[in-house]
Amino acid sequence: SVQFSNHTGYPTFKGQILNGQQLWDLVEGLEANDLLYYTHLLT
Repeated sequence: SVQFSNHTGYPTFKGQILNGQQLWDLVEGLEANDLLYYTHLLT
């Protein structure tokens, strides 16, 4: 998974490629704040 500022088709983008542990850390943070279920997702 990735976290980028914008679509990579633009001349410049910033962000990072997440490894499995980093992605899991994000999921755990969402779960800890009861945010695992939402109605909208920006991809």
